[in-house]
Amino acid sequence: MAKMNFEELLTDTIKFEMGGKNQAIHEYDKMIWQLRIGYLTVFFTVWGLIIKSLIDKGTINQLDQIVSLMSLLAIVITIGACGVDSSYVRRKYKVINALNKLYGTIIDYAEGDHEQFEKFRKTLIISGTTAHSFKAATKSDKLVGSGYWREVVVCIVVYLIPLLVLLIGFSLLRV
Repeated sequence: MAKMNFEELLTDTIKFEMGGKNQAIHEYDKMIWQLRIGYLTVFFTVWGLIIKSLIDKGTINQLDQIVSLMSLLAIVITIGACGVDSSYVRRKYKVINALNKLYGTIIDYAEGDHEQFEKFRKTLIISGTTAHSFKAATKSDKLVGSGYWREVVVCIVVYLIPLLVLLIGFSLLRV
């Protein structure tokens, strides 16, 4: 077996790492959206069936207890789903941060003192997911940047808004 020189080994390793990290980002996105869609489907299907059966039955003696129990269950499931979602989002952004650090290291290694690489550096970072300054995004392991916080907002909208609407609706029925 022929020996690889250092540059070939480094190049192959970098390509492997970049490919693996890009695949991981896509897999995390896929898992996050499957979780969100599954949650919304189950949430609205179950509550739709419960509300339909309550309407069909007319008056139910234990309606308050049923609604309270189901509301509590919805809160617990929502908290659990939000926790799993935020875990996947954190992991996704850690991979993005590591990939951006890898890109920065490659440019720093090739760059020297040439300013022309700065434009190239800006195009390498994963757009919309990290801090606007590449160097600020790669100086720490913190999940800085607007992309992570946009995902947190989406998490809140997907999980908490339907739950709040449901709880407010049931509280208005009791009045």
